[in-house]
Amino acid sequence: MLAIELSPDMEEMMESVSRETGKSMKELVREALDRFLEEWEDRHDAIVAERVQVAYLKSPGSFATMDDVLEEAGLSRDDLR
Repeated sequence: MLAIELSPDMEEMMESVSRETGKSMKELVREALDRFLEEWEDRHDAIVAERVQVAYLKSPGSFATMDDVLEEAGLSRDDLR
């Protein structure tokens, strides 16, 4: 369980949104955290992808192709469909 303390202004806004939407403050906080975490994950994924791209551009021969990975796993592209 997590307990958070809101500033009086934030609590007042949350209560107002809660009344207008018919959602509990708990639901609103969960939705806000879900959105925050999804956005954080998207930013994190973009950073990782950029790092991989830079590494690939520096040394493309050190990366396996998709076909190589599939072959090593005993799969083909048709198995992915």
